[in-house]
Amino acid sequence: MKNILKFIILFLSVINNYGQEKSLEYLNFKSELLNNKKEIIIEYSQFCIGELILENKDGKICERPYYLFWSKNGKYFKRKFSDCNIFNSIELKNPEFIETVKEHINEIKDSEILPISHNYINLKGEEETVELEVDHYCKTKFEIHLANGKVTKNVNEFYLREKMIDEKTPNDNYEINQNSILNKIFQLVRKEIE
Repeated sequence: MKNILKFIILFLSVINNYGQEKSLEYLNFKSELLNNKKEIIIEYSQFCIGELILENKDGKICERPYYLFWSKNGKYFKRKFSDCNIFNSIELKNPEFIETVKEHINEIKDSEILPISHNYINLKGEEETVELEVDHYCKTKFEIHLANGKVTKNVNEFYLREKMIDEKTPNDNYEINQNSILNKIFQLVRKEIE
């Protein structure tokens, strides 16, 4: 029993310490950016529920990378962060992602990606809604830092993909989600990280 308890404590301490080196580097760099009053800073991260942690070619366990994007003096930059590698800042050749966020920040504040659902009239003449949920999906998080505060938005990627609830039932929110500014910045950031 003592050995099992020791193993559990060791296991929990490993989980608790996992990725702290990466987080410290990320937090220090982010603090530096925030303190130097950049025009805009965008944090991008992705978390997948029901997915295994990634491994690199050397067999080391790696979390999904995450990114910082920012602009300064009319130039645009990004930096990737990972617990498996060290990455340098890169100047972006195409500012479309950052410019789109800056130009549409008020629209972004008010936007949400809607769940997969369909409204219908049941046999009693009452309106009902059916929704589709899954236990594994990826969620993208944007944290946008501006001079006057921070905006946080989450994009459930499953909600963006599904046109239908089943073979016969359409997702009433599919077109709304496709035309959302959140989908636009999601698609633009994916080009930057590929």
